[in-house]
Amino acid sequence: MDEVKSPCIKQCFRDSNDVCFGCRRTGEEIGNWSKYSNEEKRAIIEETFKRTNVRGESPPGNYLR
Repeated sequence: MDEVKSPCIKQCFRDSNDVCFGCRRTGEEIGNWSKYSNEEKRAIIEETFKRTNVRGESPPGNYLR
């Protein structure tokens, strides 16, 4: 089975809840990505689709997903 790739899109700015504006992972998830199993990585990716960033906050350059 192939390794689940990181969802990082190189827009690495986090809101005040520590959620990345680019990939919507938390700082902890980003830092531990290489330690997670493929099953854990898939579960995290699924969770990112349910997350939103803090209302009213935006990253430099106004990039939003």
